[in-house]
Amino acid sequence: MNIKICGICRKKDLLTCENTSADLIGFINIERSQRLVKTGKIKDLTSSMKDQNKAVLVIEPENMADAQERIENTGLMKVQLHSLSTEDIIKLKKHYQTKNKQNKCIDPVKKYKSDLTVIRALGLSEKLNSQKIREIQDFARVCDGLLFDSEIEGKTGGTGRHIPLETATEAAKIAKNCNPDLKLFLAGGMNKNRIESELKTLDNFFDFVDVNSGVEDEPGVKNTAKIKDLMEIKVI
Repeated sequence: MNIKICGICRKKDLLTCENTSADLIGFINIERSQRLVKTGKIKDLTSSMKDQNKAVLVIEPENMADAQERIENTGLMKVQLHSLSTEDIIKLKKHYQTKNKQNKCIDPVKKYKSDLTVIRALGLSEKLNSQKIREIQDFARVCDGLLFDSEIEGKTGGTGRHIPLETATEAAKIAKNCNPDLKLFLAGGMNKNRIESELKTLDNFFDFVDVNSGVEDEPGVKNTAKIKDLMEIKVI
């Protein structure tokens, strides 16, 4: 099971994540978040990383230009989007397409490969309705990854609430049917106890679990012992 630890605000916590071999490390640049880190500080934190490819920029841009500005200001090429339409994501990925590479494949899933890795966060509630199913299918076709999180008043991220596992796995099946290469993340109140109790199912349906408040003493302040304890799951 791959583990993404999100909401890093301090150098100390970043070093702990790196030293315990977290697979991905998230930095949140969303104004409404209690774990907001400005782009300048994100660049400062990530500049010293052993492997900057593990860094994920978490943003909720107003538009494509806003997204580009945040990407350029941090230099990070993995983004977790909590906004933007499929059309904007296609344009964003095309903007960062590898130069001198021609891809004539007409398959819409493979057409938009680029240097930018896009993970789109999608909010789930107790049950999936037809609108949510279409949303999952649409984003699965154009993104590199989908992150399922609990949704409150149309907003995802930082809720600390669990998504019912049955609902999450149903969403995962729908997404993979559209794009078998898609990486799937599950967030929402994830901690070591929940991951261990549901490990077999999580491992079967998801590529990553996303942990934030589950390893904190308070928002933005990670607990070193909790991170080390969580990462023991990787050697089970």
